[in-house]
Amino acid sequence: MMTRVFPIALALLFALALFVGCGQHDTLPPTAPKTERLVVYSPHPLSTLKPLLTQFEAETGIAVEVIQGGSGELIDRLEAEKDAPACDVLWGGMLSTVGHRMELFEPYTCANDEAMLPGFRQEATGATMFSDLPAVVMVNGDKYHGPPITGYADLLAPELKGHIAMGDPAKSSAAYAHLMSMLYAMGDGNPEAGWDYVEAFCAQIEGKLITSSTEVYKSVAAGTGQLSVALTFEEVAAKALSEGAPVDLVYPREGLVSDQDGIYIVKGTKKKEQAEKLLDFLTGPSAQKMLSEQLYRRPVRMDLPLSPHSPLRPKENLPLIQQDRALVSASRQAWIDRFHALCQKYYTEE
Repeated sequence: MMTRVFPIALALLFALALFVGCGQHDTLPPTAPKTERLVVYSPHPLSTLKPLLTQFEAETGIAVEVIQGGSGELIDRLEAEKDAPACDVLWGGMLSTVGHRMELFEPYTCANDEAMLPGFRQEATGATMFSDLPAVVMVNGDKYHGPPITGYADLLAPELKGHIAMGDPAKSSAAYAHLMSMLYAMGDGNPEAGWDYVEAFCAQIEGKLITSSTEVYKSVAAGTGQLSVALTFEEVAAKALSEGAPVDLVYPREGLVSDQDGIYIVKGTKKKEQAEKLLDFLTGPSAQKMLSEQLYRRPVRMDLPLSPHSPLRPKENLPLIQQDRALVSASRQAWIDRFHALCQKYYTEE
């Protein structure tokens, strides 16, 4: 389900209800009339968007309106609107989720491209990258008391049956990143060989998927209901830990995907110049430094290594999977359809 975030000056009133734990209570300056705003679609949490957009508006005078939703549903919306775009920028979405629909976006090489890490530059990705997001398993230690969880294999423990929160990979970049990780890691580098594990996992979650990617991590961090483990992204798990939630971040020992998170200018926008300014700002040193020091994300600039005070594990210490991007892009819909069929096979009513 997509959520409209009003012009950022008005967002605070309902943010406390929708985004518990955001922890930001300042009053933002007034914004321009709607016809003059830059419209941004984004799957990112408000706690990531708000501080960056506050600074962007103050520096440029460009007002921004955000509409939130899962990556997959936002791509579907852009497809439906392609003849009359209602959005100027898609801010967020993994290359593995967005890459197969690049015809929806304008080509643009940001002003900071040469400062980016080699694997995150335009020539390597075909787009402008914003951050680097590993897929992690988040465990609520107050809720789960079974054998230690160190990787995907441990998620099949009998104690976890019906207690794992997983999103829908058709809608959520995090869920699709975990599906890719499972296939590669549990297939020993061969995604086709990983389907036996994925089927066992679908039986373990009883075929149930959470439609809201936000609810996946929030329900586990809050300890509500029966869910004690979430398959999510590193950023939100690290933020929950920093706010006192009784959770641990697990980087699956068998391997994990760390995917490029991009920013994309919508084809046909009438505000291309303002959109380019937003991309240049978000890849600039000030915004990227904020990622590392305040927002629990990995910057993608060569001159901004991960902060030594960051709770995130250094990337060189992660068991990263090098996926075949062409295969991942070409197989995306088939993999999602096959995953859905397995979930349906093992779905159990409440």
